[in-house]
Amino acid sequence: MHIERTDLVNDLDNGTDADSDMELLTIHSRSPSRRISAEEAEHLKSLRRIKEALSKFDLSKNEVRVYLFLARFGAQKAQRIAEALSVHRTEAYKILRRLEKQGLVSCVFERPMKFVSVPFEKALGNLIEERRQRIHQMEQWKKELMETWRSLPTPENRITRKETFQVLEGRRQVGVKAIELLEDCSSELLMILSDENLLWLYNSPFFDNLEKMIAKKGINAQLITNFSPTSTYVLEEISLGKGDFNYKDLDEAPCFIISDNGQMLLLMRRGKEQGGKPYAMWTNYWTLVKSFSLMFNLLWEEKGDKAVKMAKAPKAA
Repeated sequence: MHIERTDLVNDLDNGTDADSDMELLTIHSRSPSRRISAEEAEHLKSLRRIKEALSKFDLSKNEVRVYLFLARFGAQKAQRIAEALSVHRTEAYKILRRLEKQGLVSCVFERPMKFVSVPFEKALGNLIEERRQRIHQMEQWKKELMETWRSLPTPENRITRKETFQVLEGRRQVGVKAIELLEDCSSELLMILSDENLLWLYNSPFFDNLEKMIAKKGINAQLITNFSPTSTYVLEEISLGKGDFNYKDLDEAPCFIISDNGQMLLLMRRGKEQGGKPYAMWTNYWTLVKSFSLMFNLLWEEKGDKAVKMAKAPKAA
C-alpha cells in the first residue's frame, strides 16, 4: 500500500499541522518519490513524536529539524543542510552554532567543513543534564534570595495572613502544591489517599521528598488508604520512617493531605462529562482543616475487623 504525500496528514493522528508533518519527509528519506508506503507513514509518526519531545527542551523547530537531519544522514556540509531543509545558509550556520553550544552537534575539521550530530542517546543525556544543572542553579538562587529576603526588616503595618482557598487544575499544579505543603510541614503529616492517588504521588517526586523531610525533620507521616494490589505495591516501595499506614474501605471518600502548620490539600476529580480531570483545593481555613484532621483521627483509631466506610465525595458541578 502506498500513500500520496499530499494525503499523508489524513493517515497521521487527527489535529496535526500539515506543514509540520510534511517537513519530516526530508528527514525521513532523501528519496524524491511522491508516494510513501504505510510503513513509512508510521515512521513519520515516530519522527513527529521525537520532534515534539525535543521541542520541550527549548529547542526551536529548525534546531530540531537540523539535529534530526544530521542524526539520520550523518556528517553534512552547512550548504547541504540549508538546501535540504529549505533554510538560508546563514541561518543554518547560526542554528549549527547554537546546537554546538548545547552539545548536540560538533564540527568535522576537513575541507569543506562538515557537521555531525552527537548520537541520539547522548544528545538526550546532554539535554537532561543541562536542565538538571539549570534546576540546581535555580535552587542555589532560591537559597540566596531567601537569605536576602529574610534580611529585610518587617514592615510595621504588615497585614497578617488571611484564610484563603485556592483551586489547582491538573496533576502538575497539584503535585507542586503538595510538595510545597510538605516542605512547610514541621512535625506531622496526615494523608488519606485512594490507591489511584497513592500511585500517582509515587510516580511524582512527592514520596522522595517526604523521605528526605522525615530524615531531616523527623516528620511523623500517617497514611490511610484502601487495600489493593496497587496500594500494597506502593507501600512496599516507599518509607514512612517512624510513621505508619492503615487500610480502610474508603469507598470513593475525599482524599486529602494535611500539614501540621494548618494547611490542607483536598484531592478531587471532575465528573465524566467534564473529562474526569483531577484537580484539588488548597486551603488554610482553620475550621475546615481542623474538621478533616478530626475525621482522620477517628478513622485512624477505629478498631475491629470491619472496615470503615465513608460517604462518597460529592462530584464537582
